[in-house]
Order: sequence, then structure tokens, then C-alpha cells
Amino acid sequence: MFLSRFALPILGMPRVAKRLVVLSVDATLCVLAVWLAYYLRLGEWIKLSGDPYWQPIWAVLAALAIALPLFVVNGFYRAIFRYSGLSAMVTVFKTIGIFAILYATLFTAIGVPGVPRTIGLIQPMLLLLGVGTSRALAGFWLGGMYQNQLKLAALPRVLIYGAGNAGRQLAAAMSNSHEMRVVGFMDDDDRLHGHVLNGLPIYSPGDLPSLVNTLQVSTVLLAMPSASRHRRNEIIEEMRPVHVLVRTLPSVSELAQGKVNISDLRELDIDDLLGRESVSPNHILLGKNITGKVVLVTGAGGSIGSELCRQILKVEPASLLLIDQSEFALYEVHQELNARLDGSEARLVPLLASVRDEER
Repeated sequence: MFLSRFALPILGMPRVAKRLVVLSVDATLCVLAVWLAYYLRLGEWIKLSGDPYWQPIWAVLAALAIALPLFVVNGFYRAIFRYSGLSAMVTVFKTIGIFAILYATLFTAIGVPGVPRTIGLIQPMLLLLGVGTSRALAGFWLGGMYQNQLKLAALPRVLIYGAGNAGRQLAAAMSNSHEMRVVGFMDDDDRLHGHVLNGLPIYSPGDLPSLVNTLQVSTVLLAMPSASRHRRNEIIEEMRPVHVLVRTLPSVSELAQGKVNISDLRELDIDDLLGRESVSPNHILLGKNITGKVVLVTGAGGSIGSELCRQILKVEPASLLLIDQSEFALYEVHQELNARLDGSEARLVPLLASVRDEER
């Protein structure tokens, strides 16, 4: 996390600025390599200038004058370091090799007063280690961060409707999600608008049309498990013109035993679209009218008729007459209900007919 705070601004810099940063790093490595080479040669740290006998400043100036032009000519600053691989490292070795020959010729073969001859051999090795390590670390550090940013940018962007406890828990659960990226909250409370919750801004629901365009929001997550069905229907109706996918959390009773997880999200159910609370069936009343009696269902092969047959079969009728004018639909529902009998004494009677056929 600490390194990420530095990596993201670097990745966002203009290319020219990035090249200047890398050039400055290489120049610093040249200076440090000379300083460390003197330490390895003499066994003590010395000043880069002002020493009465040793003159490391000449070694520093020569390193900068030889290395930086070589780096520029060999394309060190044209490469994208986050993609640095074997070919980039080979270029580093070749360039440092040329530098080592020139540097050793000047300070080891020819000699310069105040600069030990062994500096011409030690400094290029240290520079190779420093430059090679810096390129490898940049490729590993920035490359991983860049790929993560690309993956994050490609995720569907979502807004959480509800900045309450459920919304906060949902945002925390989705912070490391590989499926969706939360870009903010929406809430009905005017006092929260413009504030930031866990690093995410809180918007007004009225701003949703503009947010869909500016933030590229594709999904809204309703994190309001305590809201009434009427209020949830109002919210869904308000979002209808925006054409966003709406997903919901379960009710409060379903969440009472644990925290909110991403797996709790579900698509809108048919019950969410009812203009009223759903009414549970009265099994006592159903039993009085169905159990042990002959029940006839018209349109038994359709979606509503087949579901009626499934529910009726659970209440143990004496006979269930299935009427439909589609032979295939009647066959399908008859086969399915036969498989559901499980020892039940109910009798299934498929009838291929139309309710408008009086003689039949």
C-alpha cells in the first residue's frame, strides 16, 4: 500500500517527465557508484570534493559524461520499464560493457591524478548492479501496478444506493472484488451529499443520469434492506429512464445472522416489482378446497398453469385434471408432475382439449 501511493502518480506522469525521472535516477547511480567504489578501495568514506589528496569529483564527472550519452543513444529512455524483459536487460549489459571499456581506459590504463586506477574497474561493476537492479525493480513494481490498474478500469462500475450500515459493509466486501468496482454511494439524506465515506463520494440520487455518463456506471446496488417495498419500487421507477442494471440485497431478516457479502447480491425478483407486499398462501384454506378433491386446471402447459399444478400437487388432491390444447406443452407438464408424485395417491389426468369445445 505504501509503494502504491508512489507508483500511481508515477504512472500518471507525462512520458517526458518519466524520462527525466529515470535520467535523474541514472545520474544518481553514477555518483553513488563512484562514492562506493572509493569506499571499497580505501576502506573509508571520503568527500566527493575538497579532499586534499583524492579527487573523486573527476571520476564522477567522467561517469556522467560517458554513461548518460551512452544510455540515451542506446534507447534507455525510450523503453517502457513496466514491460522490461530479457531484451532490455541485454541492452543494459551491452551498454554498461561499452561504458566499462571507456571508463577503465581513462582511469585504469591512462590514469588520472587523485583517482586510484582500480576505480576504473570497480565503478562500472557497481553501476551495472545499480542500473540493472533499478530496471528489474521498475518492471516488477510498476508493471504489476499498471496491470492492476488496467484490470480495475475494465471492471463494471457500480454505485451503492444507501450509505447506511448495509451499504458500508457491502462496499468493504467489494473493495477487493474482481467482478465490480464501487465508484461511490447514493443516499436520500441531503446532509450526506458531497461527503466522503470510506474514500468514496456520496451523491444525490437525482445526479444519477449525469453520473452514468461521467463515471460510466452500469449497475446500481440497492443496499436498503430495511426499506419498504413501496419505497424500493419508487427507487426502481426513478432509475428506469437511466437504463442501468439494478441488483438488490436480501431483506433485513435474511441478513440478521451475518454480515453483508457480495454473494448476497441478487438480481431483481418478481416480488421486487409488485406494487404491494407479497401475500403468503393460506395452507389451511388451500387444504379445504383441494385436499382429497378433483381439481381441474385449464392451460396447464403454460407458465402460470404449470406452476399452479405444481403447487396444487403439494396439497394432495384426489385427481388433477390437466387441460391444454398444446400436445407438447401438455406432455411436458404431465411428465414433470409424474416425477414429482413421490408416492402420492393423487391421479394425474392429461386432457388434450380446448375449454371452448363444449362437446369435449
